[in-house]
Amino acid sequence: MTPQFACHTRQTIVASICLLLCLLIPLALAADLIDLHIAEAEGVYSIDVTMQMQVPAQYVHRVLTDYAHIYRLDPAITDSEILSSADDGVVRVRTRIDDCIAFFCKKIEMVEDVRDQDHGDLKATIVSKLSSFKSGHTEWKILGIGERTQVIYQAQMEPDFLIPPMIGVYFVKQKLQQRLLASMERIECIARRQADLEQNLETGPVLVVDGRTDDHTLDAALLADKDPTMIARVKAAGRTVRDNIDCARPCS
Repeated sequence: MTPQFACHTRQTIVASICLLLCLLIPLALAADLIDLHIAEAEGVYSIDVTMQMQVPAQYVHRVLTDYAHIYRLDPAITDSEILSSADDGVVRVRTRIDDCIAFFCKKIEMVEDVRDQDHGDLKATIVSKLSSFKSGHTEWKILGIGERTQVIYQAQMEPDFLIPPMIGVYFVKQKLQQRLLASMERIECIARRQADLEQNLETGPVLVVDGRTDDHTLDAALLADKDPTMIARVKAAGRTVRDNIDCARPCS
């Protein structure tokens, strides 16, 4: 074996180990993961995730229906907004996503019609003519178990854009897994922060700041000479602190 070949072999092994670790880390960090399954058939991706969250169901539901701030749940989401809808009981939500898998980067637009069911579950249908998808639908089942919540996320979606063969289905599935687990962690974190804030509104100091829809953090409000235990974002529209609570500190 020549020195050049041995060096190349070592580099290949190291690169393979690093890739494997990158793919396994999101799964290892996922808290209270019960089940996760992602499949692909004829260009249609099916997703089934079940998580256990240590927070009451009403706070999880509140985070998932805060459509104007959906960007908090996924760093790849660059913008979210509520559009007008002609159907009663339907909220039309547009999200813009800017994400990459290796060298393949894509700007994705998704418009969904979301229905909030009587029992608190959420069902969404992708509006294909306004989206980067040929079809798709999702369902969030939010099951309260005392002070905990079991969240079941099920989805099917068919992209309306070409994924380079060099990327392949395997790496798309791995990317979906990473994003899903990270989003679930954020949902639990924000819901927990909101629950803590609401439960302590009467007893702890609250710093109220005027938030903007493009303000992703409230770190600037944590001044060196002031250490409020809680922070609430209040818009100029006159809504109450209780209606506008936000994630007070960065979620770990």
